[in-house]
Amino acid sequence: MLRLGIVIDSAADVPQSVLDNPRVRLLPVAIRIGDKTYLDERKPAATRDFNSRLLDMRTAEVSRSMPPGEAEIRKFLLEQISTNFDHVFGLFVMSSRSPIFKSAFEAASRVITDSMPVRMRAGIKGPLLVECYDSMNLFAGYGVQVLEALRQFEAEPLVSNIRANMQDLAKSAYGYLAPSNLDYLLARARARGDNSVGMLGQAAAKMLGIMPILRGWQGKTEAVAKVRGVAAARQHVLNLARREVGRGLLANYVCVSYSGDTADVEALPEYQSLLQEAAGKGVTVTLQEMAPTNSVNAGANALSVGFIAQPHPAEL
Repeated sequence: MLRLGIVIDSAADVPQSVLDNPRVRLLPVAIRIGDKTYLDERKPAATRDFNSRLLDMRTAEVSRSMPPGEAEIRKFLLEQISTNFDHVFGLFVMSSRSPIFKSAFEAASRVITDSMPVRMRAGIKGPLLVECYDSMNLFAGYGVQVLEALRQFEAEPLVSNIRANMQDLAKSAYGYLAPSNLDYLLARARARGDNSVGMLGQAAAKMLGIMPILRGWQGKTEAVAKVRGVAAARQHVLNLARREVGRGLLANYVCVSYSGDTADVEALPEYQSLLQEAAGKGVTVTLQEMAPTNSVNAGANALSVGFIAQPHPAEL
């Protein structure tokens, strides 16, 4: 029987249970802040420390992601994957915002040949096969795809079915973000050359306390709504999820991530209402601390919500 696995990168906001699943392997992403480099391996204590100490304005201005290149990913596949699995499916962060998918795709083609001697020495016949897919999303919008892919993967582990499902997931995944610090968000966007929040009218937005609701969908990231204040932004994304749970999701998961103490989210009435609505519909809600790979771009105490659904308005 083929030993099947899933490879994800650090930008997938998923619960620890997914990272601990023996079928799942994590490709770490490095973050450079000034003269220090942090490797995002999704270790809980390191994640909490990063989010509590390092998400200040200096980080917004000087940090940069250092995604693994083709050679690094090929080395990871040969050393971490090639003798543990026979066929793996890689699901990676939105390719329009990160080169990881492209690098993984290039690495996968070379690994077919390079893995042969490694596997032969281990007494394993045939090459390692790697298929790469673009999640076309980020934050919790990427994470919710991993949750559903793993469920399908374990329910019916047939390569043909997995392949079809992986291709379909990204088309209907939505990832919403409610930031808490507009200055941080704008500084980070300038540092990245990102204009997805540029439409806000920065001076007026700051004066009025306007916060953007950002959405990742089908490879695009854009501001899709404006609300007044951080509390309203959090309420908006949680109520959006609750509305869509009530309408019926295409996968029975809602993924929630937060770049701070998750007890803050659990205390929100809107989160409790989401849990109640989800329980009535057989939907699982996961809440986890946001990965440093993501929080370095979103800032402290940002809230992301991801789900897989039919097209819908971002306004409530």
